[in-house]
Amino acid sequence: MPFNADLAGATWGPIRWDMTPRRALAYRAALAPRDAAGLDDAAPEGLFALPMQVVSPEWVLVLMARDHAAQTLTLEEGRRAVHAGQDSVFLRPIRAGDALEVTATLLGARTSRAGVVSATRFETRDARTGELMVESLSTTVYREVVLTGAETAGVPSPAYPAPGEAAAVVTIPTSPALPHVYSECAEIWNPIHTERQVALAAGLPDIIIHGTALWALAGLEVARLYAGGDTRRLTRLAARFTGQAFPGRPMTLVHDRAHDGVRLALRSDDGRVLLTGLAVFSA
Repeated sequence: MPFNADLAGATWGPIRWDMTPRRALAYRAALAPRDAAGLDDAAPEGLFALPMQVVSPEWVLVLMARDHAAQTLTLEEGRRAVHAGQDSVFLRPIRAGDALEVTATLLGARTSRAGVVSATRFETRDARTGELMVESLSTTVYREVVLTGAETAGVPSPAYPAPGEAAAVVTIPTSPALPHVYSECAEIWNPIHTERQVALAAGLPDIIIHGTALWALAGLEVARLYAGGDTRRLTRLAARFTGQAFPGRPMTLVHDRAHDGVRLALRSDDGRVLLTGLAVFSA
């Protein structure tokens, strides 16, 4: 069945999503289990969520969009979806106890050599005040899926310059259980990340780490290096996903400072580029 491009402009939500202490702590523990200060909900300044956790309510809307009555994807085709890019602008830190209101708008879809590329804009607001807190642009590739309807002009293809030759390098280890823990703590379950049988059936060589987990791990590491670990200073985290990461294998983060932020690239232990991106911090 094809992807219905005529859904361009369709909106899903708003949904309400409560950032409870349990959710904030679980997500942080999945990605930064040694962050004792960040995991202290009794700290005088209160408990702040990692800004990357915005992908959790965004996922709810992703599933709603796939289930739209006019969307013709089969379940098997939906599982062929691969996150191609995530560019989130953080306008205000999210605290535990905040009530979020999240909407999604399909900007459009186009064909590519791999299948179909779609782009979606997410807006996360304070449910009590309406204040815009996060705006995300997410791109997805539906592998070996065809398009029906009018192809959308100008569907973005995110690209970010790689760090220079003199960039610094740091190792990021991963656990074999990372996709399982992240699936539950981020509330983002897709069996290609946790069930090898499903991953093989989808044409993958093994289960793979979520793109949003790689994006978040890279953001956490550059926040440690460039912002003293204070993720509240992170105002933008963008990445283009270019490779599959397998759990239990170490990765290397290559990074340097540029005029527009911190350029970064994440590489597998066999040298493949997993993502390239950009992080921006407030002063």
